[in-house]
Amino acid sequence: MNTEEKILSKAEKNERGLISLLQKLVRIPSRTGEEGEAQEFVAKYLRGLTMRVEVWEPDVEELFKKFPLNAQYPSHWQHDLILPYSDRPTYDDFIRSGKAKVLNYKDRPNVVARFGKKGGGRSIILNGHIDTVTVEPRSEWTRDPFAGEIVNGRLYGRGSTDMKGGLVAAIGAIQTILEAGAELKGEVILESVVNEEHSGNGTLACVCKGIQADGAIVTEPSGNNVFIGNHGGIYWGVRVKGNPSSPGARWKGRKQVGVSAIEKLPPLIKGLVKLEKKQRSRKADSNPFSLVIGKIEGGTYETATASDCTMRGVVYFGPEIGSIADVKQMLQCSLERASKRDRWFGQSPPDLFYLHDDDPSRQEKRHPLVFLMAKAAYEASGIRPEIRGGPFACDMRHLKNQGKIPTIIYGPGTGEQAHRPDEYFPVADMLPSVKALAIAIYRWCNGNELTLGRKRG
Repeated sequence: MNTEEKILSKAEKNERGLISLLQKLVRIPSRTGEEGEAQEFVAKYLRGLTMRVEVWEPDVEELFKKFPLNAQYPSHWQHDLILPYSDRPTYDDFIRSGKAKVLNYKDRPNVVARFGKKGGGRSIILNGHIDTVTVEPRSEWTRDPFAGEIVNGRLYGRGSTDMKGGLVAAIGAIQTILEAGAELKGEVILESVVNEEHSGNGTLACVCKGIQADGAIVTEPSGNNVFIGNHGGIYWGVRVKGNPSSPGARWKGRKQVGVSAIEKLPPLIKGLVKLEKKQRSRKADSNPFSLVIGKIEGGTYETATASDCTMRGVVYFGPEIGSIADVKQMLQCSLERASKRDRWFGQSPPDLFYLHDDDPSRQEKRHPLVFLMAKAAYEASGIRPEIRGGPFACDMRHLKNQGKIPTIIYGPGTGEQAHRPDEYFPVADMLPSVKALAIAIYRWCNGNELTLGRKRG
């Protein structure tokens, strides 16, 4: 039995144990801001694999100093403390907000573990985030979000797919290589990071610390396909002002005096939907532009016109659409066009603000890591993976754009399960993912030449 056959055999023997490991991780709540206990569990497990483990908390000031165009404010699921900004978030504004005592990384560490030989063969980073979104609305769950219950091949729980399943697959690949006794010429670095949701500061902190490699794989849920890009994302908001009045005072003769901020939203919404339709007409290899209006809040009670209203949403966009600045300009122009015919907006224009932004990234399709991962995935499952851009924003951007590391996305599960009630992980996805990752790591770190033909890629 050669080394690769030993790796594949060991992966099969470990399958049940890795599913059990995922259940244990799901049972430890790790919503954004409360990642400490889960990271302690991960660090202990990795030490048990004899990896060299480092545990450290991101430094917010250092992030803004080194990456002023990319650092974001820390976030926490439990508090409505996501700080708005008009252009770019800054460290000075963060300190002036007075929220630093709540929004920080105390007891929210990154875990970075290594094995193999530094400076020998090619090195690789496996990156995954431990934090999850909230379980709200809890009433819409039919399963306990922290039970890790398996029913009909589905492992239910918050974070099971996004992305503890991918993190366990990365850990499982490393464990499989170690237990198979496979020697590597290069170094493997596992990054279990915090605050990917909304911020991305965990991975940016790894880049900030100078953690580098010849390649990186983010194990976000890709359905065991190979994604060669991530979308950018902008979390936006629009404030609209009104003039409060009671029903009896809303009109003075034929003149309207009371203006509800809520009634001013329709043309703005129509303009944003029109923008989405226009941008989606562009040619792209994946979903090029997706704009979601997710939340509207306004007014105080039924018998008064709303004095203010806030609409919030997000837009995801591919690299072919443009930069963060380009898309922000599109949003601003859309609002200006939609409001120019209304006299009310002439004296009180809608105020556009932002809560978070992600830059898009794209990896060259012909890079050796892309073909190597695709070949390993095909050998592991017998199913030829798709090679395309990913439809979501994720930490790939920091590794590729800020870290200048060739990066792809490959992991079990699908993005359709992310952030929804009754999130589940398809148990059958784990073994082929672990096998593919383990073989890809072994070949990459040992400098094995690729045999996957370009025509088939």
